Amino acid sequence: MLKILGAGLPRTGTKSLCSALKILGYNAVHHQRGVIPLLPASADIVHGWTDKYFKGIDAATDCPAAMYWREITLLRECKVILTMRDIDGWWESIKRHTHTIRAGEDMRHIRYTDTLHGLLFGCAQPHEYWWKRRYVDHNEAIRDCCSDLLVMDIVAGDKWETLCPFLGVDEPDAEWPWENRTHAE
Repeated sequence: MLKILGAGLPRTGTKSLCSALKILGYNAVHHQRGVIPLLPASADIVHGWTDKYFKGIDAATDCPAAMYWREITLLRECKVILTMRDIDGWWESIKRHTHTIRAGEDMRHIRYTDTLHGLLFGCAQPHEYWWKRRYVDHNEAIRDCCSDLLVMDIVAGDKWETLCPFLGVDEPDAEWPWENRTHAE
Protein backbone atom coordinates (compact mmCIF):
# COMPACT_ATOMS: atom_id res chain seq x y z
CA MET A 1 0.00 0.00 0.00
CA LEU A 2 1.25 3.46 -0.88
CA LYS A 3 2.94 5.06 2.15
CA ILE A 4 4.80 7.94 0.47
CA LEU A 5 3.73 10.14 -2.41
CA GLY A 6 6.40 12.21 -4.13
CA ALA A 7 4.19 15.03 -5.34
CA GLY A 8 6.88 17.14 -6.98
CA LEU A 9 6.63 17.87 -10.68
CA PRO A 10 9.16 16.51 -13.18
CA ARG A 11 12.67 18.02 -13.09
CA THR A 12 12.57 18.78 -9.35
CA GLY A 13 14.72 15.88 -8.11
CA THR A 14 11.99 13.24 -8.27
CA LYS A 15 14.28 10.52 -9.63
CA SER A 16 16.90 11.23 -6.95
CA LEU A 17 14.14 11.06 -4.33
CA CYS A 18 12.96 7.71 -5.72
CA SER A 19 16.51 6.32 -5.60
CA ALA A 20 16.94 7.61 -2.03
CA LEU A 21 13.72 5.90 -0.96
CA LYS A 22 14.95 2.65 -2.50
CA ILE A 23 18.21 2.95 -0.52
CA LEU A 24 16.08 3.34 2.62
CA GLY A 25 14.32 0.07 1.79
CA TYR A 26 11.09 1.28 0.25
CA ASN A 27 9.68 -0.31 -2.88
CA ALA A 28 9.57 2.94 -4.84
CA VAL A 29 8.64 3.71 -8.44
CA HIS A 30 9.42 6.78 -10.51
CA HIS A 31 7.47 8.17 -13.47
CA GLN A 32 4.99 5.38 -14.05
CA ARG A 33 4.85 5.77 -17.87
CA GLY A 34 2.54 3.18 -19.31
CA VAL A 35 1.46 1.94 -15.88
CA ILE A 36 -0.91 4.57 -14.54
CA PRO A 37 -3.46 5.76 -17.08
CA LEU A 38 -3.47 9.43 -18.05
CA LEU A 39 -7.02 10.54 -17.42
CA PRO A 40 -8.66 13.70 -16.15
CA ALA A 41 -8.46 13.33 -12.38
CA SER A 42 -11.37 12.36 -10.19
CA ALA A 43 -11.54 10.51 -6.90
CA ASP A 44 -13.69 7.81 -8.54
CA ILE A 45 -11.08 7.07 -11.20
CA VAL A 46 -8.18 7.14 -8.78
CA HIS A 47 -10.05 4.97 -6.27
CA GLY A 48 -10.37 2.33 -8.97
CA TRP A 49 -6.67 2.21 -9.72
CA THR A 50 -4.80 2.98 -6.50
CA ASP A 51 -4.95 -0.64 -5.30
CA LYS A 52 -4.38 -2.02 -8.81
CA TYR A 53 -1.40 0.08 -9.85
CA PHE A 54 0.23 0.59 -6.47
CA LYS A 55 -0.07 -3.01 -5.26
CA GLY A 56 3.13 -3.77 -3.38
CA ILE A 57 4.43 -0.21 -3.94
CA ASP A 58 5.48 1.83 -0.91
CA ALA A 59 6.32 5.07 -2.70
CA ALA A 60 5.63 6.77 -6.03
CA THR A 61 7.39 9.85 -7.35
CA ASP A 62 6.92 12.13 -10.37
CA CYS A 63 4.01 12.12 -12.77
CA PRO A 64 1.50 10.78 -13.29
CA ALA A 65 1.14 9.97 -9.56
CA ALA A 66 2.07 13.55 -8.64
CA MET A 67 -0.71 14.84 -10.92
CA TYR A 68 -3.25 12.94 -8.84
CA TRP A 69 -1.90 13.99 -5.43
CA ARG A 70 -5.23 15.41 -4.29
CA GLU A 71 -7.23 12.30 -5.15
CA ILE A 72 -4.60 9.93 -3.75
CA THR A 73 -4.37 11.78 -0.43
CA LEU A 74 -8.17 11.75 -0.12
CA LEU A 75 -8.14 7.97 -0.46
CA ARG A 76 -4.91 7.02 1.29
CA GLU A 77 -3.10 8.19 4.38
CA CYS A 78 0.40 8.73 3.13
CA LYS A 79 3.29 11.05 3.73
CA VAL A 80 3.68 13.64 0.97
CA ILE A 81 7.07 14.86 -0.20
CA LEU A 82 6.99 17.94 -2.41
CA THR A 83 10.22 18.35 -4.31
CA MET A 84 10.63 21.79 -5.79
CA ARG A 85 13.34 24.10 -6.99
CA ASP A 86 14.01 27.63 -8.21
CA ILE A 87 11.35 28.32 -10.84
CA ASP A 88 13.74 29.63 -13.49
CA GLY A 89 16.05 26.63 -13.13
CA TRP A 90 13.01 24.34 -13.27
CA TRP A 91 11.75 26.07 -16.44
CA GLU A 92 15.09 25.68 -18.23
CA SER A 93 15.35 22.03 -17.20
CA ILE A 94 11.78 21.03 -18.15
CA LYS A 95 11.97 22.94 -21.43
CA ARG A 96 15.28 21.25 -22.36
CA HIS A 97 13.96 17.83 -21.31
CA THR A 98 10.73 18.23 -23.30
CA HIS A 99 12.58 19.40 -26.42
CA THR A 100 14.88 16.36 -26.14
CA ILE A 101 11.87 14.01 -26.02
CA ARG A 102 10.16 15.78 -28.91
CA ALA A 103 13.34 15.57 -31.03
CA GLY A 104 13.46 11.79 -30.58
CA GLU A 105 12.02 9.09 -32.79
CA ASP A 106 9.86 7.29 -30.21
CA MET A 107 6.41 8.48 -31.26
CA ARG A 108 4.71 6.59 -28.41
CA HIS A 109 6.85 8.46 -25.89
CA ILE A 110 6.19 11.79 -27.65
CA ARG A 111 2.40 11.17 -27.65
CA TYR A 112 2.48 10.09 -24.01
CA THR A 113 4.49 13.16 -23.00
CA ASP A 114 2.20 15.47 -24.98
CA THR A 115 -0.85 13.97 -23.26
CA LEU A 116 0.76 14.22 -19.82
CA HIS A 117 1.85 17.83 -20.39
CA GLY A 118 -1.56 18.75 -21.81
CA LEU A 119 -3.27 17.45 -18.65
CA LEU A 120 -0.65 18.87 -16.30
CA PHE A 121 0.13 22.26 -17.84
CA GLY A 122 -2.83 22.93 -20.13
CA CYS A 123 -0.70 22.73 -23.29
CA ALA A 124 1.53 19.99 -24.65
CA GLN A 125 4.49 22.06 -25.78
CA PRO A 126 6.53 24.26 -23.43
CA HIS A 127 4.98 27.67 -22.85
CA GLU A 128 6.83 29.66 -20.22
CA TYR A 129 3.94 31.61 -18.76
CA TRP A 130 1.46 28.71 -18.51
CA TRP A 131 3.92 26.09 -17.36
CA LYS A 132 5.41 28.35 -14.67
CA ARG A 133 1.91 29.34 -13.54
CA ARG A 134 0.90 25.67 -13.21
CA TYR A 135 4.16 24.89 -11.39
CA VAL A 136 3.47 27.62 -8.82
CA ASP A 137 -0.22 26.66 -8.48
CA HIS A 138 0.63 22.96 -8.04
CA ASN A 139 3.16 23.65 -5.29
CA GLU A 140 0.95 26.16 -3.47
CA ALA A 141 -2.06 23.82 -3.51
CA ILE A 142 -0.04 20.99 -2.00
CA ARG A 143 1.40 23.24 0.70
CA ASP A 144 -2.09 24.51 1.52
CA CYS A 145 -3.79 21.10 1.61
CA CYS A 146 -1.37 18.45 2.89
CA SER A 147 -0.73 18.16 6.60
CA ASP A 148 1.86 15.34 6.62
CA LEU A 149 4.16 17.20 4.23
CA LEU A 150 7.87 17.60 3.66
CA VAL A 151 9.11 20.21 1.18
CA MET A 152 12.55 19.41 -0.25
CA ASP A 153 14.79 21.35 -2.59
CA ILE A 154 17.14 18.57 -3.68
CA VAL A 155 18.77 20.76 -6.33
CA ALA A 156 19.74 23.27 -3.60
CA GLY A 157 21.17 20.53 -1.38
CA ASP A 158 18.43 18.94 0.74
CA LYS A 159 19.44 15.31 1.32
CA TRP A 160 19.33 12.62 3.98
CA GLU A 161 19.33 15.11 6.89
CA THR A 162 16.04 16.52 5.57
CA LEU A 163 14.38 13.30 4.40
CA CYS A 164 15.18 10.79 7.15
CA PRO A 165 13.72 12.64 10.17
CA PHE A 166 10.46 13.17 8.26
CA LEU A 167 10.24 9.44 7.54
CA GLY A 168 11.35 8.49 11.06
CA VAL A 169 14.32 6.45 9.84
CA ASP A 170 18.06 6.60 10.40
CA GLU A 171 20.32 8.16 7.79
CA PRO A 172 21.96 5.43 5.72
CA ASP A 173 25.68 5.05 5.31
CA ALA A 174 25.41 5.92 1.63
CA GLU A 175 25.99 8.89 -0.63
CA TRP A 176 22.90 10.80 -1.74
CA PRO A 177 21.85 9.40 -5.13
CA TRP A 178 22.09 12.24 -7.66
CA GLU A 179 20.11 11.39 -10.80
CA ASN A 180 19.56 13.38 -14.00
CA ARG A 181 21.93 16.11 -12.89
CA THR A 182 23.49 18.33 -15.53
CA HIS A 183 25.99 21.13 -15.36
CA ALA A 184 23.12 23.63 -15.77
CA GLU A 185 21.27 22.25 -12.77
